Amino acid sequence: MELNYTTKLKNKRVISVIGDESQSFLNNIITNDVKKIKFEKAIYSCLLSPQGKVVNHFFVTKIQRQFLIIIDHFLVKDFIDKLNFYKLRSKINIKVENEFDVLFTLNNELKFNSLVKFEDPRIKNFGRYVIVNKNNESKNIFKNEEIYYQNIDTKCLIDNIFNNIKGLYFSLELNMRELHAIDFSKGCFVGQENTARMNIKNKISKRAFLLNKNTNIKINEDLFFENEIIGKVISNTPAFAMIKMLNFDKFFNKKIKTSSNIEVSILKPDWM
Repeated sequence: MELNYTTKLKNKRVISVIGDESQSFLNNIITNDVKKIKFEKAIYSCLLSPQGKVVNHFFVTKIQRQFLIIIDHFLVKDFIDKLNFYKLRSKINIKVENEFDVLFTLNNELKFNSLVKFEDPRIKNFGRYVIVNKNNESKNIFKNEEIYYQNIDTKCLIDNIFNNIKGLYFSLELNMRELHAIDFSKGCFVGQENTARMNIKNKISKRAFLLNKNTNIKINEDLFFENEIIGKVISNTPAFAMIKMLNFDKFFNKKIKTSSNIEVSILKPDWM
């Protein structure tokens, strides 16, 4: 991406959680610790199923006593339904903030009339997110949004494939530990038991990786190395696969094949 790249993320939404018990409420259900949020900082976090599989992922930041959750639009309804399910009698208010836009920029010199801004907490120097009042910024500064999502894919982040894999995989299989989405010392969260057990015993049998091509690759195709199944395609645009970790070094950087005999390679991001 160009150094002055800026775009509006049209599919991002902002949800606010406010109230006397908002901090304890969020900390009891999501994987990361909201107490770590500081001025113009954010955390990356997940909401898991009771079994420990990822059903939502998002950023959380804060303005004074109001938590702001930045999440993809197709996850909003399900996420709010789950928050209300866990809410019980907690003294909190949950609201979709439709008057906000979410921007992404690499331009540190650009000045915004922003409510809050923060660096992407997943990967160092990836870029900065800015929450502004809707239609409050000049459209002339915005460049093609697809460039942002192409870079998301290049960095092996799951944003563009999550609609296909929601609720299917454990957080450690989706590299959430390496992406700083889990705090194992903060106490309980939904799905903690299986997550902690996998982490302590280092029992991660497979993990998500980007493949070097997507042409003619089919979802659910097996991947082979020397006639042994070493993974399965979970997305074809972009091409991601769930790869077995047993003997990973044996076939990483080697040509592997799909069930339909297409040669592919596993791409390992620099943060892993």
